[in-house]
Amino acid sequence: MTEYTVKAYKDHLMNEELVGVECKSCGHLMLPPRPLCNKCGSMDLGWRQYMGKGAVAAKTVITVPLTRFQDRCPYGVVIVTLDEGVSISGLLLDENIDVGSRVEAAYVKEEDGVVLAFKAA
Repeated sequence: MTEYTVKAYKDHLMNEELVGVECKSCGHLMLPPRPLCNKCGSMDLGWRQYMGKGAVAAKTVITVPLTRFQDRCPYGVVIVTLDEGVSISGLLLDENIDVGSRVEAAYVKEEDGVVLAFKAA
């Protein structure tokens, strides 16, 4: 069984660590982690920590929320291309952020864990 799971990713978020994996065969980076490389198929992987800084690649505003986010509605969600080259989605904490804006990871504690979010850098 692999250690590179969504559960492991969420456990790292609890410690305010943004981690994924790097394929040791081809160097491909993946975030969140996956049990095998989605580029070359290798299972020879290693943990990779990301700094959590990057630029907004896409932004949207959610007006029909998931049940757990009803108290936040409306809320922003962004896809961020991290400086290391991978992209990840997260909540948007600052309303005045547009595509191209620099952001950094923030960790929002909730009853059942931590949600990845981004704020202005």
